[in-house]
Amino acid sequence: MDFSLRCNSLKCRTALSDRAVVTTCSHIFCEPCSETLGLANPNGARVCPACETHLANPDDAVVTQLNPTEDYKTSVLSGLSPSIIMECAGRGLAFYSYQTTQEIVYQEFLARSLTDKYSSLSTHLDKVIHDANLEITGLREKLAGMHMEQKALEEKNHQLVEAFREKSKTQQQLQKLYQTLKQQQLAAGMEIAADHDAEHTLNAADVAQRDHRFRQSRAGSRGSGGGLGQSRTVNDFAAHMNSRAQMAPPRNMQVPSTPSGTRQGLPLYGANGSVMSQGQHGGLQQSATYRNTLHDLDPNVYGNSNGAGHGFSAGMKVGRHPNGSVNRSGISSAAGFGRPIVR
Repeated sequence: MDFSLRCNSLKCRTALSDRAVVTTCSHIFCEPCSETLGLANPNGARVCPACETHLANPDDAVVTQLNPTEDYKTSVLSGLSPSIIMECAGRGLAFYSYQTTQEIVYQEFLARSLTDKYSSLSTHLDKVIHDANLEITGLREKLAGMHMEQKALEEKNHQLVEAFREKSKTQQQLQKLYQTLKQQQLAAGMEIAADHDAEHTLNAADVAQRDHRFRQSRAGSRGSGGGLGQSRTVNDFAAHMNSRAQMAPPRNMQVPSTPSGTRQGLPLYGANGSVMSQGQHGGLQQSATYRNTLHDLDPNVYGNSNGAGHGFSAGMKVGRHPNGSVNRSGISSAAGFGRPIVR
């Protein structure tokens, strides 16, 4: 395979196949480059673009046929002496050898440049690969850490869900207990209110019963003497206190009591007019306080008093005796014995 000549211009390097411009300094150029560089004009100052040699003679740069015809081959060296033919052949071979050498040098330079560039690229590529491996390793470690964190978060979330379920269960139990206690408190309040109403009713009935017994005791004391009336009154009061002690609620039960301003016990009088009181041990004892005498009571005022008062007079109507006013001895001022008429 024959060596293919190329244009010696570094910017062109085109393979020459038909016509070319050769110089005496053993360089060859394509026709476009020779026209651009001014080698085709024999009248101007010509300089070889490869080695910058001045080409002053007209034959220093000529156009040659790279593929001559058979007739050209026959006539080009015809008539020349063998020495001239050998000299021309030697110079042609030297030109060819120079072009081959230059092509080898250029290719070596190109190969060295490409090798250096490859080495640089290879080093850069190795660095890029190393950096990529480091980044991949870091990303893998980060991904592993994120997986561990995800597992920890999932476990924590599971724990929170379990804790929430326990709290919800406890809250439901507390709500149920609260409802139960609330119902118990409402029932206890209703029971206390019922006990309070029952006690109020019993107290009202007790007041009426004491009023009736007191009137009977006064009537008995006037008819049968002081000693029997007093003993009967004492016995009735003791029986009443025992019955109240049996109906009283337990000590640990807090029952709202009636204010003292609306409840006031009635005094118990003996046969001789003394006030009977309850001692420290539950018994009755006679105090030195006597009830006020009624000798100064105006019969007219007593007869005309309003019956809508308090105590024994509550709900009672006292009328005047048809025969006139009544004195303390029960004798009418007009005639005969009598008592106040209770309606």
